[in-house]
Amino acid sequence: MRFRSINSYQIKEDKHQHFLLEERNDPVTGDSFLEGDEVVFCSVCKSAFLKDSWAYMGNKHCDQKATLPIFPKTKKMVLQKPIELPFVFPDTDNRTSAFFADILIFVGISSIIAFAAIKLHIILSSYFYAFLIFILITFRDIILINKSIGKAFQKMYFIDVETNLPATVWQVLGRNLLYWVMNGVFALLFIITNVLGNHIGDTILLYFFIAVFMLGTNIFYIKFNIKNNYSWFDKLLGIRLVKKK
Repeated sequence: MRFRSINSYQIKEDKHQHFLLEERNDPVTGDSFLEGDEVVFCSVCKSAFLKDSWAYMGNKHCDQKATLPIFPKTKKMVLQKPIELPFVFPDTDNRTSAFFADILIFVGISSIIAFAAIKLHIILSSYFYAFLIFILITFRDIILINKSIGKAFQKMYFIDVETNLPATVWQVLGRNLLYWVMNGVFALLFIITNVLGNHIGDTILLYFFIAVFMLGTNIFYIKFNIKNNYSWFDKLLGIRLVKKK
């Protein structure tokens, strides 16, 4: 788990006009610096980076991690050496396509198992399929070491934000396990409700509310991650999803 306080500043035209007039670009993404962007300055060379770019470089430049404590007023803030990274930021379409590709693969695997069970006259409990889905989703990003099959189609993989190297199996596994801790709370509520079923008047209604709340929470979480390209669990584990150039 890696948390490090950095000095970042939101560009405001009235305060930072001299900076905007330079019409410089972020050295990692090539994007122009605009009003409202959050920037970070290397304390050694005074180079400016978008906050996300600083994170992609492992929160360091010039072999150190210190950042300027104030927004510099000098106009001599030119990057001394260009940064070349083997990846770019995946967009929403890339992440969405990878997510639904994984879902289709999981549905296909479950369907094949269900079809084989019918042909072999094997009766499988609904709990079996619930456990199967749990296993598939939990381990999906380590099937190909640090990416799922859907992500592999989009040439995406996870990196360690400290080193910019591919994330380890344990980091990526932890990402999905932490997600299932959240869902485990809902599962626990279902179990408790089932055990106390005879003592609760409107058990079916309680099941319904738990299911709706669980579905809503998952939809919000997935939508939030796809839109922002960075999940809460990714930040906690010091990893990030990137797309190979």
